[in-house]
Parts: sequence; structure tokens; C-alpha cells
Amino acid sequence: MPYCGGARPNNDLKNTPNKGIAYSNKKLIYISDKQKIDTLITDKYGYLKLNLPYGTYFVYEPWKYYMKIPKGMDEQNLNRQCLKEEWAREDMKITISKKTITIADNLKLPKCPYQFPCLIIKQLPQ
Repeated sequence: MPYCGGARPNNDLKNTPNKGIAYSNKKLIYISDKQKIDTLITDKYGYLKLNLPYGTYFVYEPWKYYMKIPKGMDEQNLNRQCLKEEWAREDMKITISKKTITIADNLKLPKCPYQFPCLIIKQLPQ
């Protein structure tokens, strides 16, 4: 998790400010190219273990799929048009074919709350 301000970071955080954290035990929602909708849950290491047929799968965090605002955000400080674009952008795209599995992953580095792209006023932590 990047250092987002506030309390002084420990030495490990100072040494690896952009190191990602495991996306562990998180619920994700996917839509297949056949419009099937289902839920996935990552394991304690952040991995998805799946047994899916060939096809393309679009994976979303629940707040995006249900068109909600991200947890901890003030709705008054969000640009609605930008938020609609965020809802439409998948967090992960998985393509499974006979020969390959391709994953386009946008969940690698969580951002600090003040870096969320749809904020009208970006306030840095004190």
C-alpha cells in the first residue's frame, strides 16, 4: 500500500513505498462473454483459483459492478461523469483459450484515497 500521509511510516514502508499488497480474501464479480454473472473470492495470498471454460471474463470490484461510490469517499466531492467511466472500466480482464490464459490486471497497486481520479477537490492528508 502506498504511503498516504498521516502517522510517520515505519522503515519497511519507507523502503518500499510502491510495493503492492496482496488482494487477499476480497470478493470480485465477473461477467463472462456469454453474460453470465458470478462471484469470485481471492485466497489469503490474493490469488484467484478458477476452473472456467474458454472465454473472456471481465472482473469488477463490487462497488463498480453495483455502481456505488468507493468506500470512504464523499459523494459530494465526486465528478459523476468520471464515476460512470470508472464503473464501466473493468479491474481485470481474463481471456482463456485452448493455448493461453491472458490476464490484464488493474488491481496491482491500490491508490491513496486522495488520488482517486474522480475527485473534484483533491485534499492531501494533514
